Amino acid sequence: MINSKFKKKYRCRIFLKDETDMKLLTSGTRLYGETTDSTGIVFMTPYKPPGNNLRWIGIVQEPPAFENENPLLINVYVENGSITASGFFNNQHTQIPVDIVYTTANYERTPFKQSELDILWNKKMLIFGSGTGGSKIALESARAGVGNITLCDPERLEFTNISRHEGDMLDVGKPKTQVVAERIYRVNPAIQICSYFEDIFDRSLNQVKEIFCCHDLVVAATDSRSVQLLINEFTHKFDIPCVFGGCYEEARGGEVFFTLPGEKMPCLACLRGGIKQPERKNDIDYSTATGPEDYQGQPGLHVAVDFITCIEVQICLGILLKESKTSKLAQMIDPARNFILIGGALAKGFYRFRKPFDIFYQPLSDHRKNCSVCQPNWQIGMTS
Repeated sequence: MINSKFKKKYRCRIFLKDETDMKLLTSGTRLYGETTDSTGIVFMTPYKPPGNNLRWIGIVQEPPAFENENPLLINVYVENGSITASGFFNNQHTQIPVDIVYTTANYERTPFKQSELDILWNKKMLIFGSGTGGSKIALESARAGVGNITLCDPERLEFTNISRHEGDMLDVGKPKTQVVAERIYRVNPAIQICSYFEDIFDRSLNQVKEIFCCHDLVVAATDSRSVQLLINEFTHKFDIPCVFGGCYEEARGGEVFFTLPGEKMPCLACLRGGIKQPERKNDIDYSTATGPEDYQGQPGLHVAVDFITCIEVQICLGILLKESKTSKLAQMIDPARNFILIGGALAKGFYRFRKPFDIFYQPLSDHRKNCSVCQPNWQIGMTS
């Protein structure tokens, strides 16, 4: 398991969320991780990884009894608050230095106060779509300190996705949700990740409601406009904040739109039925997207998509931090300014953009009078 040639420089690093999770290191606990010969670090953590991206690499034992140890694993001993480890080299056990690293160190260099980090860690985010935008939103939210992330996407990663996705060639064929979950785990293994490799709208209405209602924020990062409109219905009905994002043709521009429960603001169905969409280019006609029709996409540079997505992430964080009295991101969230148009480097002369990197709030009128979602007595568009 460990190359004995390098045994003198090996160290174990056990990753825990904080000091309270020392209680996880009880006898028999499996530790997951990997060994990096180039640095001599053995990464280990008691948090089980998503999928099979990390193997079982160590185990917590009672105080040393070398003759009974498993030579294939790193053996970790916890006694009276002291932690030691041993590995198997050249048919004998050798002690390995141990460092305990708390993942709270990941957030020491952020603009957030501890009270804000505590809020984010306890928030639950539900992300529909684990593609270009959804994978970025999930990873950046994890890096910011969101402690609970649920991923929904029925598709697998393909070679054509690699240039615009957080995954790489070794991930091709995996469910996109698994690829993103594995990346989140490497940012912070203590984050709680839940994945649905399916179209959850194929479930019963009660089951879908149960998934929605245990979250503090829903993010519609799917490129299916009909799914976005269905998400709009659920979040409106169940009073859950929602953020919708998307790119226009070739990611020359994009938009971020959000809704907040209890605020007098139009919903996504109002927006789609009440504002002119980008003009037709080539074989794509956005102007017809006034109902459940889907927008079609065209390839765009990853950096161009990220330019839009990174603004969306900060809107998400601001909504999650609404209860904070100190958060500057929370102060930015204004129900009257809930629609942002974002022009990229090639935006000049396209749609409503006047120049490259043209970013502005698009004023909106009140609810559309004939909106099926905002009007009373409306019904969710699916069966129970």
